[in-house]
Amino acid sequence: MPSLRRIWLCGLLLTICGGFLSLEGMPAIARRREVPKVVRVTDVQLQSENIAGVWYHRLTGRVRNETATPARNVQIYYEIYDPTGKRLLEAGSTQLRNQAINSQGEAEFLATPNAGGRVKITLVEWLSGDREYRSFQQMQEFSQ
Repeated sequence: MPSLRRIWLCGLLLTICGGFLSLEGMPAIARRREVPKVVRVTDVQLQSENIAGVWYHRLTGRVRNETATPARNVQIYYEIYDPTGKRLLEAGSTQLRNQAINSQGEAEFLATPNAGGRVKITLVEWLSGDREYRSFQQMQEFSQ
């Protein structure tokens, strides 16, 4: 019968039996990562219209609260690029003022940028139910 030896190393119980090593109490290696519960932009539309030789732009979209508590003071940061996506034309933000988005709820937002092009949502910030500001670095480009 092979010898059995147990050693404590850094809080783990190592068992050596017949030249093989066993890690007892070790957490599972392939643990499933949970998707973070955040507030995120789910849809964006940028409309441009030329009125009497002047271009007007309207950025609208939907934001969804995937957290378990209401989200307040939601702030959405965006960037607008030229059609090739290489040159930044404008960066800005818009806020849902005096509006709470319930858990699993959605709301619409509006911004009036000074340029049209490709839209990238960079960051979403909100005041969570525990009165802490949270943020989600979305960094997502929406096709028009």
